[in-house]
Amino acid sequence: MPRTRLILAALLTLVATGAIALHTSALASSSGHARAHAASRLLVGISDNQSTTFADPRFRWLGMSAARLVVPWDVVKRKSELGWQSVWLQEARAHGVKPLIVFDKDPSKPTQLPSLAAYGKAVKAFMTLFPWVRDYSPWNEENHYLEPTSRDPQRAAQYFNLLSLLCRRCNVTAADVLDIPNMSEWTQKFLRFAHHPHLWGLHNYADLSAGSHERTSLFLSIVPGAVWFTETGGVVWRYEHPNSGHSGYYIVHSESFAAEVAGHLLALARISSRVTRVYYYQWRVPHSVGWAKAHGKLSWDSGLLRPDCSIRPAFGVIARAMGHNPSRVPRYKRDRSGNCVSLTPPPPPPTPPSTESTSTTTTTTPAPATPTAPGGSSGGSVAPQ
Repeated sequence: MPRTRLILAALLTLVATGAIALHTSALASSSGHARAHAASRLLVGISDNQSTTFADPRFRWLGMSAARLVVPWDVVKRKSELGWQSVWLQEARAHGVKPLIVFDKDPSKPTQLPSLAAYGKAVKAFMTLFPWVRDYSPWNEENHYLEPTSRDPQRAAQYFNLLSLLCRRCNVTAADVLDIPNMSEWTQKFLRFAHHPHLWGLHNYADLSAGSHERTSLFLSIVPGAVWFTETGGVVWRYEHPNSGHSGYYIVHSESFAAEVAGHLLALARISSRVTRVYYYQWRVPHSVGWAKAHGKLSWDSGLLRPDCSIRPAFGVIARAMGHNPSRVPRYKRDRSGNCVSLTPPPPPPTPPSTESTSTTTTTTPAPATPTAPGGSSGGSVAPQ
């Protein structure tokens, strides 16, 4: 018996050691996964609500072809906000970027869920205004405790069922969830009421920050079909909203930490060929954490750019992953409006040939044509590694 216990203990130790080694090295040794997954051409996009993102020369240089926008479910009733979002959508369209629209709670009634009739009417009106939009998420971060859907997965599934019927040719994520402790239980309840889900959204900040794949792998084991990482990134600073009623506080990380986290992203996406898109959150926040603390109007910064428009280390990580050399990024400046614009001078207009007559020689120089900004490269796929 003692000898049997010794052998058993040794075996358990080996298994535990192997499991730990597998867990810690899975993302670091992803080159094999990268080669296997390269054929699927993982699409990398941005999640950002700023319409000026698309005109930034660095965004065009990266060649991102997908972007995500979060709007209130009843945005069609909000004239000023609808105007802002219309600008975003038109800018995305003009730059050849495919939008993913995510509906969210009414900011004036953040704890209330709309009836199915009200939700359907508002969503249908939005689709009528923007018939060229083909990617949707019924609700944002449905299992987060601040979202009213967290307490009603059945209603969340009903929104998905309705949205899928309203646009049968659209890509509709069944649910858009965070990798927090209630993820598994909430998703399994959602599945009981969802009709034929085959596409999902995941915000895997926890896995990404830990350099782990545990919760992402768990999610993949629960749901059928394809998965998009609809929001994720390396956080520089954020405001923490405690669930216990205590006052909030800011959590600040170094930019090198955010770059390290960004480096985990594509390796994490390659754990399964079912992961077909990644939306990095976000492009740029216009103010610093100091400004946020003083004014209280911002709560998050995981931008690839700093407020002054300069690039952060995480930008270089994403650029290299997409097959670009960060040292060749276009020159830029921050204009008076606070936007990031190109410093590269436009090409001079061509010199027209001179026209000669029999009596006199006259050279006619037409007015210079208005230069057009250089367009971004097509696609947004990750280069095979």
